[in-house]
Amino acid sequence: MTIFLDDTAIAPLDLDAGFHALSKAHGYIPTHDELLARVDALIPRLRERAEETERLRRIPESTMAELQEAGVFKILAPKGVGGYGMGVDTYVEVVRRLAQGCPSTAWNVGHLIEHVWMLARWPKAAQDEVFAEGPAPLAAATGAPLGIAGKVPGGFLITGRWSFASGVLHSQWALLAVEQDGPRHSKVRLQCLVPIDDVEVVDTWHTAGLRGTGSNDIHAEGLFVPAHRTMEWSLLAAADNPGSRIHPDPMIHTPMATLLNIVAPSAALGAAEYALELFRGQMLKRKVKNTVENRQGDSPLAQARFAQAYGLVTTARLHWAEAARLSAASHRRQSGQVSGAGMTEEERAQYRLSFALSGEASAQAVTMIMAGSGGSAHRLAHPLQRIQRDVSVLLNHPTLATDPILEQAGRGLLGLGLTVASF
Repeated sequence: MTIFLDDTAIAPLDLDAGFHALSKAHGYIPTHDELLARVDALIPRLRERAEETERLRRIPESTMAELQEAGVFKILAPKGVGGYGMGVDTYVEVVRRLAQGCPSTAWNVGHLIEHVWMLARWPKAAQDEVFAEGPAPLAAATGAPLGIAGKVPGGFLITGRWSFASGVLHSQWALLAVEQDGPRHSKVRLQCLVPIDDVEVVDTWHTAGLRGTGSNDIHAEGLFVPAHRTMEWSLLAAADNPGSRIHPDPMIHTPMATLLNIVAPSAALGAAEYALELFRGQMLKRKVKNTVENRQGDSPLAQARFAQAYGLVTTARLHWAEAARLSAASHRRQSGQVSGAGMTEEERAQYRLSFALSGEASAQAVTMIMAGSGGSAHRLAHPLQRIQRDVSVLLNHPTLATDPILEQAGRGLLGLGLTVASF
């Protein structure tokens, strides 16, 4: 495994002492509002460390310690293993608010939280391993491209090189997608759970944006994976998954598609909200050359630009809230024991379209803000240029790639049927 050294000393934690004592009390589960208050308390320090996060190309250990202390990674972990068993509404808000501090941190944390939820869907033998040391085992997950698997006595031998393993530098486990030859020349998609020490982490994450995610490659060659740590993807993704027969938590009983596609739009919105906050601050104090006003905010044209940016962020937030509502409604149907009641194709089209439009409006707002922020905003030490680069990368992620989403969403809204199973 490639090791990245971080010489930064872990800063003393100064979070509200009140929730520290409560968190350590056996079985205590914070409310939705309490958990969000913990996250809000982290935002100033995430901003202070954003440049360091980008330079290290990973989340600093001091930030990881604070996230662990706040219980962020327990949000979707089932109560039976010591987690909080919270729902979609808390999850989306946490990712959005973390992005108001650092989009790279929000991206990694959002996926690491999601992957704890994925681990809780496995059979008991695998869960006994991964949850042995606590309720929030960290795991990277990647299926691009698929590896290959060959059946051998007791399990499988897998080979592959997987890209975009976000959070891998903080993980104890890796969830790797592979294909196995099935009957009549068919292919069966499997997910394999492997200790991170059993694979090679390849340092490939040299990017313009989201640099702090450290989303490196994973390589394995002829790696043995025991059968109990291998599962068919279709079973893992279903509402009736092995974990749903272990944990009563409603979230474990939802189809996996209900929770996917949330991280990128939530991170883009949070980043745009932070950009608007920065823009407002400089509008009220910045003097612009070749103008007669004492500050930018006194210019009618600048006032109009701010209003437009504000409107775009509001549009992004409304689309985001609609998508989150659809996801939460699907989750509530599941928790009401309506078996298999995931989203209809029309609802899925609405959900994906609203998130895509939210991401697009967030990016437009950031572009407008940058255009009115002067040359100093492009200095590498300025947070606005980092936000712009991060959001640009987010818009290229499949969960926000507009063209294919618009095509499938149109089919779903017209009742023509989705033609891409993973949509």
